[in-house]
Amino acid sequence: MFRNLVILAVVLLTYCFAVPFACAQAKTVDSEGHQWWQHAVFYEIYPRSFADSNNDGIGDLKGITSKLDYLKDLGVDAIWITPCYPSPQVDFGYDVSDYENIDPMYGTLKDFDRLQSDGQKRGIRIIMDFVMNHSSDQHQWFIDSRSSRTSAHRNWYVWHDGKGTGQPPNNWESTFGHSTWKLDPKTNQYYYHFFYPEQPDLNWRNPAVEKAMFDVTRWWYDRGVAGFRLDAVDTLFEDPDLRDNPILPGTQSRRSTQCGADWRNLDQGCE
Repeated sequence: MFRNLVILAVVLLTYCFAVPFACAQAKTVDSEGHQWWQHAVFYEIYPRSFADSNNDGIGDLKGITSKLDYLKDLGVDAIWITPCYPSPQVDFGYDVSDYENIDPMYGTLKDFDRLQSDGQKRGIRIIMDFVMNHSSDQHQWFIDSRSSRTSAHRNWYVWHDGKGTGQPPNNWESTFGHSTWKLDPKTNQYYYHFFYPEQPDLNWRNPAVEKAMFDVTRWWYDRGVAGFRLDAVDTLFEDPDLRDNPILPGTQSRRSTQCGADWRNLDQGCE
Protein backbone atom coordinates (compact mmCIF):
# COMPACT_ATOMS: atom_id res chain seq x y z
CA MET A 1 0.00 0.00 0.00
CA PHE A 2 1.19 3.49 -0.82
CA ARG A 3 0.84 4.57 2.81
CA ASN A 4 4.41 3.35 3.30
CA LEU A 5 5.72 6.07 0.99
CA VAL A 6 5.85 8.56 3.86
CA ILE A 7 9.38 8.53 5.28
CA LEU A 8 9.59 8.41 9.05
CA ALA A 9 12.35 10.98 9.20
CA VAL A 10 10.12 13.44 7.40
CA VAL A 11 7.34 12.63 9.85
CA LEU A 12 9.45 13.56 12.84
CA LEU A 13 10.82 16.68 11.19
CA THR A 14 7.33 17.82 10.27
CA TYR A 15 6.06 17.49 13.79
CA CYS A 16 9.13 19.10 15.29
CA PHE A 17 8.15 22.26 13.42
CA ALA A 18 4.42 21.88 14.02
CA VAL A 19 4.15 20.61 17.59
CA PRO A 20 6.48 21.73 20.40
CA PHE A 21 6.05 18.43 22.24
CA ALA A 22 7.77 16.61 19.37
CA CYS A 23 10.83 18.82 19.71
CA ALA A 24 11.04 18.02 23.39
CA GLN A 25 11.13 14.35 22.45
CA ALA A 26 13.80 14.82 19.76
CA LYS A 27 16.51 16.92 21.44
CA THR A 28 18.91 14.07 22.22
CA VAL A 29 21.90 14.32 19.91
CA ASP A 30 24.97 12.16 19.43
CA SER A 31 28.60 13.28 19.37
CA GLU A 32 28.23 14.34 15.73
CA GLY A 33 25.15 16.43 16.42
CA HIS A 34 22.61 14.02 14.96
CA GLN A 35 19.10 13.78 16.39
CA TRP A 36 18.21 10.29 17.62
CA TRP A 37 15.94 9.51 14.67
CA GLN A 38 18.47 10.42 11.97
CA HIS A 39 20.31 7.11 12.30
CA ALA A 40 17.67 5.09 14.14
CA VAL A 41 16.45 1.63 13.14
CA PHE A 42 12.65 1.65 12.86
CA TYR A 43 10.66 -1.58 12.98
CA GLU A 44 7.07 -1.56 11.70
CA ILE A 45 4.59 -3.68 13.66
CA TYR A 46 1.09 -4.67 12.57
CA PRO A 47 -0.24 -5.55 16.03
CA ARG A 48 -2.98 -7.89 14.82
CA SER A 49 -0.48 -10.45 13.54
CA PHE A 50 2.74 -9.74 15.46
CA ALA A 51 2.35 -11.54 18.79
CA ASP A 52 -0.72 -12.98 20.54
CA SER A 53 -0.43 -13.01 24.34
CA ASN A 54 -3.74 -14.69 25.20
CA ASN A 55 -4.18 -17.20 22.36
CA ASP A 56 -7.36 -15.63 21.00
CA GLY A 57 -5.94 -15.57 17.48
CA ILE A 58 -5.35 -11.80 17.47
CA GLY A 59 -2.06 -10.10 18.25
CA ASP A 60 -2.08 -7.48 20.99
CA LEU A 61 -0.05 -4.91 22.91
CA LYS A 62 0.95 -7.39 25.58
CA GLY A 63 2.30 -9.57 22.79
CA ILE A 64 4.45 -6.70 21.53
CA THR A 65 5.71 -6.05 25.08
CA SER A 66 6.71 -9.71 25.39
CA LYS A 67 8.97 -9.34 22.32
CA LEU A 68 10.84 -6.19 23.38
CA ASP A 69 14.00 -8.09 24.32
CA TYR A 70 13.93 -9.76 20.90
CA LEU A 71 13.53 -6.36 19.23
CA LYS A 72 16.39 -4.94 21.30
CA ASP A 73 18.62 -7.83 20.24
CA LEU A 74 17.80 -6.95 16.61
CA GLY A 75 19.14 -3.44 17.21
CA VAL A 76 15.75 -1.74 16.94
CA ASP A 77 15.64 1.86 18.20
CA ALA A 78 11.93 2.55 17.67
CA ILE A 79 8.82 0.60 16.77
CA TRP A 80 6.18 2.04 14.46
CA ILE A 81 2.83 0.56 15.49
CA THR A 82 0.17 0.62 12.78
CA PRO A 83 -3.25 1.88 13.97
CA CYS A 84 -4.36 0.25 17.22
CA TYR A 85 -7.09 2.77 18.04
CA PRO A 86 -10.76 1.73 18.33
CA SER A 87 -12.03 1.05 14.82
CA PRO A 88 -14.81 -0.78 12.95
CA GLN A 89 -11.92 -2.34 10.95
CA VAL A 90 -13.28 -1.46 7.52
CA ASP A 91 -9.70 -0.64 6.47
CA PHE A 92 -7.60 -2.60 8.97
CA GLY A 93 -7.67 0.14 11.59
CA TYR A 94 -7.19 3.10 9.25
CA ASP A 95 -10.82 4.03 10.00
CA VAL A 96 -10.46 5.47 13.51
CA SER A 97 -13.50 5.90 15.73
CA ASP A 98 -11.58 7.24 18.76
CA TYR A 99 -8.10 8.78 18.52
CA GLU A 100 -7.43 8.68 22.26
CA ASN A 101 -7.93 5.05 23.18
CA ILE A 102 -6.87 1.48 22.33
CA ASP A 103 -9.09 -0.98 20.47
CA PRO A 104 -10.17 -3.67 22.97
CA MET A 105 -8.95 -6.39 20.58
CA TYR A 106 -5.42 -5.12 21.24
CA GLY A 107 -5.75 -4.38 24.95
CA THR A 108 -6.11 -1.26 27.08
CA LEU A 109 -4.41 2.06 27.69
CA LYS A 110 -2.82 0.42 30.72
CA ASP A 111 -1.30 -2.16 28.38
CA PHE A 112 -0.02 0.64 26.17
CA ASP A 113 1.54 2.45 29.14
CA ARG A 114 3.32 -0.77 30.11
CA LEU A 115 4.59 -1.21 26.56
CA GLN A 116 5.90 2.36 26.48
CA SER A 117 7.52 2.05 29.92
CA ASP A 118 9.17 -1.30 29.19
CA GLY A 119 10.31 -0.07 25.80
CA GLN A 120 11.88 3.01 27.36
CA LYS A 121 13.87 0.81 29.74
CA ARG A 122 15.36 -0.93 26.70
CA GLY A 123 15.96 2.23 24.70
CA ILE A 124 13.09 1.49 22.30
CA ARG A 125 10.83 4.40 21.43
CA ILE A 126 7.19 4.20 20.31
CA ILE A 127 6.02 5.74 17.03
CA MET A 128 2.26 5.82 16.52
CA ASP A 129 0.51 5.73 13.15
CA PHE A 130 -1.54 8.94 12.93
CA VAL A 131 -4.48 8.79 10.52
CA MET A 132 -4.81 12.49 9.69
CA ASN A 133 -6.83 12.61 6.50
CA HIS A 134 -10.05 11.00 7.67
CA SER A 135 -11.86 9.37 10.55
CA SER A 136 -14.30 6.50 10.71
CA ASP A 137 -17.93 7.28 9.98
CA GLN A 138 -18.49 5.89 13.48
CA HIS A 139 -16.40 8.64 15.12
CA GLN A 140 -18.50 10.93 17.31
CA TRP A 141 -17.36 13.91 15.25
CA PHE A 142 -18.89 12.47 12.08
CA ILE A 143 -21.98 11.13 13.81
CA ASP A 144 -22.69 14.69 14.92
CA SER A 145 -21.59 16.15 11.57
CA ARG A 146 -24.15 14.15 9.62
CA SER A 147 -26.95 14.75 12.12
CA SER A 148 -27.94 18.10 10.60
CA ARG A 149 -26.60 20.91 8.41
CA THR A 150 -26.32 23.12 11.50
CA SER A 151 -24.56 20.63 13.80
CA ALA A 152 -21.48 21.72 15.74
CA HIS A 153 -19.21 19.40 13.71
CA ARG A 154 -20.82 19.92 10.30
CA ASN A 155 -17.84 21.83 8.91
CA TRP A 156 -15.37 19.32 10.36
CA TYR A 157 -15.91 17.26 7.20
CA VAL A 158 -16.23 18.12 3.50
CA TRP A 159 -19.89 18.51 2.54
CA HIS A 160 -21.30 19.81 -0.76
CA ASP A 161 -24.51 19.92 -2.74
CA GLY A 162 -24.69 17.74 -5.83
CA LYS A 163 -24.87 19.04 -9.38
CA GLY A 164 -28.44 17.82 -9.58
CA THR A 165 -30.67 14.96 -8.51
CA GLY A 166 -28.49 11.88 -8.12
CA GLN A 167 -25.41 13.73 -9.42
CA PRO A 168 -22.35 14.16 -7.16
CA PRO A 169 -20.48 17.50 -7.01
CA ASN A 170 -17.88 16.38 -9.59
CA ASN A 171 -16.30 13.34 -11.26
CA TRP A 172 -13.60 12.60 -8.69
CA GLU A 173 -12.92 8.92 -8.02
CA SER A 174 -11.74 7.41 -4.76
CA THR A 175 -8.52 5.44 -4.55
CA PHE A 176 -10.64 2.29 -4.18
CA GLY A 177 -12.80 3.05 -7.21
CA HIS A 178 -16.21 4.68 -7.73
CA SER A 179 -17.11 8.24 -6.74
CA THR A 180 -15.41 10.03 -3.86
CA TRP A 181 -18.82 11.42 -2.88
CA LYS A 182 -21.59 9.72 -0.93
CA LEU A 183 -25.06 11.16 -0.55
CA ASP A 184 -26.33 11.42 3.00
CA PRO A 185 -30.14 11.16 2.71
CA LYS A 186 -30.87 12.82 6.06
CA THR A 187 -29.30 16.18 5.13
CA ASN A 188 -29.42 15.71 1.33
CA GLN A 189 -25.77 16.64 0.84
CA TYR A 190 -22.74 14.67 -0.29
CA TYR A 191 -19.70 14.08 1.89
CA TYR A 192 -16.21 13.53 0.48
CA HIS A 193 -14.15 10.37 1.06
CA PHE A 194 -10.85 9.76 -0.73
CA PHE A 195 -10.79 6.18 0.58
CA TYR A 196 -13.81 4.05 1.57
CA PRO A 197 -17.22 5.68 2.15
CA GLU A 198 -16.80 4.66 5.79
CA GLN A 199 -13.74 6.96 5.95
CA PRO A 200 -15.05 10.54 5.54
CA ASP A 201 -12.31 13.13 4.98
CA LEU A 202 -11.68 15.68 7.69
CA ASN A 203 -11.82 19.33 6.65
CA TRP A 204 -8.31 20.58 7.34
CA ARG A 205 -9.25 24.09 6.22
CA ASN A 206 -11.25 24.33 9.44
CA PRO A 207 -8.94 25.58 12.25
CA ALA A 208 -11.00 23.62 14.79
CA VAL A 209 -10.05 20.37 13.04
CA GLU A 210 -6.36 21.28 13.03
CA LYS A 211 -6.47 22.13 16.73
CA ALA A 212 -8.35 18.96 17.64
CA MET A 213 -5.93 16.75 15.72
CA PHE A 214 -2.83 18.44 17.14
CA ASP A 215 -4.40 18.08 20.60
CA VAL A 216 -4.57 14.33 19.91
CA THR A 217 -0.82 14.26 19.28
CA ARG A 218 -0.17 16.18 22.52
CA TRP A 219 -2.31 13.66 24.39
CA TRP A 220 -0.15 10.80 23.11
CA TYR A 221 3.10 12.70 23.68
CA ASP A 222 2.02 13.02 27.31
CA ARG A 223 1.80 9.21 27.40
CA GLY A 224 5.43 8.94 26.26
CA VAL A 225 5.08 8.53 22.48
CA ALA A 226 8.22 9.71 20.66
CA GLY A 227 6.63 10.67 17.35
CA PHE A 228 4.17 9.83 14.62
CA ARG A 229 4.09 8.30 11.18
CA LEU A 230 1.66 10.52 9.26
CA ASP A 231 -0.83 8.63 7.13
CA ALA A 232 -2.05 9.96 3.77
CA VAL A 233 -0.62 13.48 4.19
CA ASP A 234 -0.79 14.00 0.41
CA THR A 235 -4.60 13.91 0.49
CA LEU A 236 -5.36 16.45 3.22
CA PHE A 237 -6.61 19.19 0.88
CA GLU A 238 -8.82 19.19 -2.18
CA ASP A 239 -9.37 21.72 -4.94
CA PRO A 240 -11.70 24.27 -3.28
CA ASP A 241 -13.35 24.93 -6.66
CA LEU A 242 -14.22 21.22 -7.07
CA ARG A 243 -13.15 21.21 -10.72
CA ASP A 244 -13.64 17.92 -12.57
CA ASN A 245 -10.55 15.82 -13.12
CA PRO A 246 -9.61 15.52 -16.78
CA ILE A 247 -10.03 12.20 -18.59
CA LEU A 248 -6.63 10.72 -19.42
CA PRO A 249 -6.12 10.48 -23.21
CA GLY A 250 -6.90 7.03 -24.57
CA THR A 251 -8.49 5.79 -21.35
CA GLN A 252 -11.81 5.80 -19.58
CA SER A 253 -10.25 6.63 -16.24
CA ARG A 254 -9.76 9.91 -14.45
CA ARG A 255 -6.80 11.08 -12.44
CA SER A 256 -7.39 9.93 -8.87
CA THR A 257 -5.33 12.66 -7.21
CA GLN A 258 -7.63 15.53 -6.48
CA CYS A 259 -4.72 17.89 -6.06
CA GLY A 260 -1.27 16.36 -6.42
CA ALA A 261 1.45 14.57 -4.56
CA ASP A 262 3.34 17.54 -3.09
CA TRP A 263 1.51 17.94 0.23
CA ARG A 264 3.50 21.09 1.05
CA ASN A 265 1.70 22.96 -1.72
CA LEU A 266 -1.72 21.35 -1.61
CA ASP A 267 -3.45 24.34 -0.05
CA GLN A 268 -2.62 26.43 -3.14
CA GLY A 269 -5.26 24.65 -5.21
CA CYS A 270 -4.90 22.39 -8.26
CA GLU A 271 -3.59 23.22 -11.67
